[in-house]
Amino acid sequence: MPDPHPPDWRNRISHLVVVDTRTGAVGRYLRTDDQQAVLQPLTGGQEWTAPADLVRPATPSEVAAALAGPE
Repeated sequence: MPDPHPPDWRNRISHLVVVDTRTGAVGRYLRTDDQQAVLQPLTGGQEWTAPADLVRPATPSEVAAALAGPE
């Protein structure tokens, strides 16, 4: 019988997924360099930085939208 309470999706990813609150961009948190969070798009691509105090954990719906890509 399947587990009625599957593990949270956050336990299955290798990096914290965050939102750059300046732009709404969603990315994997890679590291912090001198008060700057280094992020990468969930689907790969160019890394960017954001002030570490201006990122927050992404919600499941934000992660889903970022993985879906542009419409």
